Amino acid sequence: MTLYKQISAGIVLLFIICFAGTVYISTGNLKHFLSIQLDAHAQDTATSLGLSISPHMQSNDLPVVETMISAIFNRGNYQRIALLSNSGETLVEKTASGAANNVPQWFVNAVSLHAPAAEAMVMAGWKQAGSIHVTSNPGNAHRELWTNTIDTFWLFLACAAVLVVIGLLTLRMLLEPLRRVELQASAICDSNYEVQDTLPRTRELRRVVMAMNRLSEKVGTFFSEQSALTEKLREQAYRDTVTGLGNRRYFDRQMAALLSRSDNPTQGALLLLELHDFAGVNDRAGFAGGDAILERMAELITLRISEFDNCFAARLSGAGFGIVATGLAPGGAEELAASLCRDMMQLRADGLVEINEIGHVGVSMWQYPCTLPELLAEADVALRAAQACGYNTWQRFVPPAANQSKIYGAEHWRMRLREVLDAGHIMLESQPVYGTGSLAKSVMQHEVLCRIPDIRGNGIAASIFMPMAERLGLSSRLDKLTANALLEHLRHSNDRLVYALNLSAGALHDAVFIQWLCGQLEQSPSLSARLQIEFSENAVHTNMQNVRNLVQRLADMDFRCGIDHFGRGFFSFGYLRTLKVHYVKIDGSYTQDIDTDEDNRFFFRALTETAHSIDMEVIAQSVETPAERKTLESLDVDGIQGYLTGKPAPLVQAAS
Repeated sequence: MTLYKQISAGIVLLFIICFAGTVYISTGNLKHFLSIQLDAHAQDTATSLGLSISPHMQSNDLPVVETMISAIFNRGNYQRIALLSNSGETLVEKTASGAANNVPQWFVNAVSLHAPAAEAMVMAGWKQAGSIHVTSNPGNAHRELWTNTIDTFWLFLACAAVLVVIGLLTLRMLLEPLRRVELQASAICDSNYEVQDTLPRTRELRRVVMAMNRLSEKVGTFFSEQSALTEKLREQAYRDTVTGLGNRRYFDRQMAALLSRSDNPTQGALLLLELHDFAGVNDRAGFAGGDAILERMAELITLRISEFDNCFAARLSGAGFGIVATGLAPGGAEELAASLCRDMMQLRADGLVEINEIGHVGVSMWQYPCTLPELLAEADVALRAAQACGYNTWQRFVPPAANQSKIYGAEHWRMRLREVLDAGHIMLESQPVYGTGSLAKSVMQHEVLCRIPDIRGNGIAASIFMPMAERLGLSSRLDKLTANALLEHLRHSNDRLVYALNLSAGALHDAVFIQWLCGQLEQSPSLSARLQIEFSENAVHTNMQNVRNLVQRLADMDFRCGIDHFGRGFFSFGYLRTLKVHYVKIDGSYTQDIDTDEDNRFFFRALTETAHSIDMEVIAQSVETPAERKTLESLDVDGIQGYLTGKPAPLVQAAS
């Protein structure tokens, strides 16, 4: 029960007690007064009647005596008047009922009044001729008590109603600051650090509100400082200070994670961009001039790759940049290289360089399995070939025919994906996520992995075909096919496992798909305990408002949400406070070799503390060795996912 209801009930109870006490005291006093009046009434009547009939008793004129007694009896409120002889014989007697009209019997029983009796002698000269006995009727007294009680009740009720209404309104006004404090505390729990600008006038409540404001500000400041510290640590370890892109260490870690993912193999393109004669630029324009060129080139690269999903860039050396695009076909890689060569000319237009030869691009395609040294060597060969071909040119490394891996182009993927969508066949696998610590043997969820069959019926990982599906505008249709297959499995399976469905950036852009998904979930509210929705960090930042709206809609239906591959990009962590997701999955590039990398451990610990401060669970991805698992458990992560704890296994193959 709320404080308002408790105080309100207390006020009403107090009025009831006051009313009962008032009625009790008032009725008791009136009862005592009426009892005295009845006694006096009976005694006075007996005395006066005895004196009045004494002369007639001397002459033994009983008819006159009876007439006088009848006149007195009929005019007053008496229960009995009797004339008795000296021997006790009743000479004259008049009686009436003692019941009170219009008075409830329960009230008569509750405030019972005895019928007072009085006696007086009747004389005949100097001798006693008999005695007169008078008993008062308490009926009128009961009626008087009842009327007084009813009047008191209605008067008290009217006054109480007015006072209770005024009191409750006043109480509501006084407790309004406490209600706002309650909302403020709930907001703090939801990571909204609100401050009340209006302070109550009541001194105690003002102090409570001021204390809550200070608490909200301190918690908000703590989260901001912790987020800023975590971001600063990451930038120091993985970000180039001049260009704002990733540094060589960031590049190596991201590529190691991409090239070693046997559970979700990838393919794509590596582009090496190198500016011409950068040492000479530093000699002629100084280090400030060289930094200006690097900053501008980084801006041009960032702008160009913003058109691609799953694409990142890093500064690898003094004048060298690496651009990585997953899921890119040879034709797309060549188009990207040509665009970057055209973008270089902007440096001349900006007046940052004085010659036409600005730089070159080398392209190398990869497909799992592959090693980073091999890939860098191939891209470097292509870069040197481009440098030999003239100003601002690009070349793609073409391995000998015997060593070529088949990397399909956009047209192939367009036809293959349309075949899959038209046929409605999709293959689902799931990989378990295990808890840590005391929950080490419990499965937190099973992440659903999408596969499509190739021409031989083997499964192709989503990391290979999904980037192309995004570029072809087919990702939301694939997500719908996947979601429909998973929902059918959940509705017809007897297992009680929890599954996590990952949505693409294209699906988050598609209002029709979101409406369909929410409609499906609304029809099956019981699935909220078995289904969770995920989105990659990059998808979140390209669809922030859409994701925020979707998370809120899903939360209203009690579905949990999470962010996949968290930390892959250089995004501020501040958005976590307002997005209200339930968990984050840290990208595998931070997990690899964490048992030997002190910087990664420090970053992971800071990130975990930041997430836990706003009640978010932290799951580490791509955990492959017992040493990594042990280290991650010591860093207080909530769950781990990877080949160490469970490989992907077939879930279901269903039709749309």
